[in-house]
Amino acid sequence: MKNICGYTKQDLQYIRNFVKEINNEIVVRISPAGSFECFLTTFRLRLGKKKAPIEQDMLWQEWYEQQDFYMGKVNKRMISLLHEVGHFEIFDVNEWLFRNEQQDILVNKYLNGEMTLKEINFAYWDLINEYKATKWAVEYYIKNKDKCDILAKILNFK
Repeated sequence: MKNICGYTKQDLQYIRNFVKEINNEIVVRISPAGSFECFLTTFRLRLGKKKAPIEQDMLWQEWYEQQDFYMGKVNKRMISLLHEVGHFEIFDVNEWLFRNEQQDILVNKYLNGEMTLKEINFAYWDLINEYKATKWAVEYYIKNKDKCDILAKILNFK
């Protein structure tokens, strides 16, 4: 039986084991909102839906190909998972507080029609700790490609 995000109990166990190998303090749960999230102070990581919206994937790919850490093709759902783990690995409280302030500004600009969906996504992904978490995720993925690809195949991450 699958939960709201599309994972089976076995999927969840595979992900928990994978994450524990990186950082055994992180507790993995399903996100009721359906999006990948992390809660740094409580070491909680929430899994988002197994399949991302196509438009979001395309925007991220376009942004990723422009980055100095671009390393070729990666599994975007694995990067989503690793990105959240990356937040724990690169955590800096000042960067996190600044990110929260900037995120509020970006959301307000988007809601007021001052930014397009592409602009807000690119600006968000460029925030220092979002950028660093994604860079960490891509580097981890490339260094551990076989292990990451096996998990992606088991989970049917596309």
